[in-house]
Amino acid sequence: MKPERRISKPRLDRVRWWRYRIPFRTPFATAHGVLAQREGVLLELTSAAGVHGVGEIAPLPGFGGSLEPLWDLLPAVVERLLRARGAPGPDPLHGGDSREREGVPSALWCGFKVALLDLAAREAGCSLGALLGAHPARLVPVNATVGARQTATAVEQARRAVAAGFTTIKLKVGMEASVSAEVERVAAVRAAIGPAIRLRLDANEAWTTELAIAAIRATEPFQLEWIEQPVPAADIAGLARVRRGVGTPIAADESVADVEAVQALLTAEAADVLVLKPMLAGGPLATLRLAELARAAGVGVVVTSMLETGVGIAAALHVAAGLPAPIMACGLATARLLTDDLLVRPLSIDNGVMPLPEAPGLGVQVDWSRLERYTVSAGELAAR
Repeated sequence: MKPERRISKPRLDRVRWWRYRIPFRTPFATAHGVLAQREGVLLELTSAAGVHGVGEIAPLPGFGGSLEPLWDLLPAVVERLLRARGAPGPDPLHGGDSREREGVPSALWCGFKVALLDLAAREAGCSLGALLGAHPARLVPVNATVGARQTATAVEQARRAVAAGFTTIKLKVGMEASVSAEVERVAAVRAAIGPAIRLRLDANEAWTTELAIAAIRATEPFQLEWIEQPVPAADIAGLARVRRGVGTPIAADESVADVEAVQALLTAEAADVLVLKPMLAGGPLATLRLAELARAAGVGVVVTSMLETGVGIAAALHVAAGLPAPIMACGLATARLLTDDLLVRPLSIDNGVMPLPEAPGLGVQVDWSRLERYTVSAGELAAR
């Protein structure tokens, strides 16, 4: 998708950032481990005209590593951005793929790209979705994510999600000691949600190729929409073997990082669906480029969050709204997993559908007083 409006380079005067730690409401379990809190960074860029843009940097274990090296690198990237103030040509974060980032990790890149695009859209008086494409969808269907370690808790979470109007459930698997235990988990959730609700499984790289084929075949009677990342991200050949060996569609998640990774997946015919995360891909424009590659190959795409606060989720929502219709349920209903989304007004979800904010930019406002409550460190630099 090509931007409807020209994305101009802002003249920046100041950059501020806050490192936060926010607890999950209940521990969030995946095959990668159990998360008790979410850590990340919120950015605010201020232009010479006094317009603000916000973004979020929030890598996740298993999806781009630790925040620590990004935090250490952040001041140098800010200096680089401020030094380009007023210089001719594209901004120093204009590109999007891994070859253009010059050592800037994808999550850090994404945070700055979102903040720059938010600022540009606010200056243009349009939403970020409209900046990215001529006719973004007004509504994006979303799935509920169930990440409870105990099956009984997973069943209750899934049941509550259906009662709230969700029609697609994504269940975390890959945490049981045997295939039979995995089957019991899936069977219990399917029984709780009924036959009409779409059910996806997400193994988060938990299985070998042989175990994945066995587990998927054993759970296929429960009408699965697809299963995400059953084998390690780097094992694209193994993922292709799994796809050939089962009847359930296969989605690639952790394997999807950049253009080179997507091309490898498509060449190997390893996936029916790509799960795109702007935080992992390097921002909105890079994510839409990956979606175009998948679409050209006849492979489906969905956009998901990386369990960010409302800022990161809003950015991913605008990207999802730019996907070709019909949009499959995206993994964006995750803000309520945290004790706070840091927004003045939370993104709404009505019967499993998220409306696209219509206000300029991301269309959301950070609640700065609540951000202060969760801030563990902060920084600021101004143009000289």
